Amino acid sequence: MSADTSDLDGLMRDLRKIPADMVPKMRGVVAKSALNTKKIMVKDVKRSRHFRGKKKPGLDASIDYDLKVLQFGGDAEIQAEIGPNPARNRAAGLAVIAYYGTSKPGGGTVRNPEDAMLEEAPNFYEYAFKATEGLL
Repeated sequence: MSADTSDLDGLMRDLRKIPADMVPKMRGVVAKSALNTKKIMVKDVKRSRHFRGKKKPGLDASIDYDLKVLQFGGDAEIQAEIGPNPARNRAAGLAVIAYYGTSKPGGGTVRNPEDAMLEEAPNFYEYAFKATEGLL
């Protein structure tokens, strides 16, 4: 007994392509959300009179993001690291004080970076849904 499995074979080929097809789309999604999170964090720092840039660049000028795509064996992981970058601006060293404070006044006046990520999360999910529509 034989059966025509060409449709099933085609579906399996298509399903194997999905991860490869998704990487560029999801890279764009992660990049957009990382940029949005960065903007929220910069805005939060600019609200603090102690850490925003005045005459010289402040903590807000040090915030950026780095995007990495790691692929192995058909699987991929897309990462974004967002926050103060000492290579961009020396004021990044003040981040711990800005976010968590010290025993002296002025510290701990900037909202926790996790709050910026949580604020952006609904947009991330929406972008991811739109980017992956039609891939299955």
